[in-house]
Amino acid sequence: MSSPSKARHYRLIAILTLVLLLLLIIWQNSEATTLSLLFFSAELPLMIWLGLFLLIGLLLGMALMWTLRRRSRRD
Repeated sequence: MSSPSKARHYRLIAILTLVLLLLLIIWQNSEATTLSLLFFSAELPLMIWLGLFLLIGLLLGMALMWTLRRRSRRD
């Protein structure tokens, strides 16, 4: 088994790698993109569109999970 200092070293490398990848993804998706849905059109950076759709999906998933959980408790 590895010593605590090696585990801490690996954890620090993993955190730095994740931060670097996150910054790369943000930089890559910072270009403005136009989205047109029916009569709605807007121009925002791609990262904001991705974050918005992610948030909508998470909220819909949590709402579905909550309704299914309430329904199973009644039975």
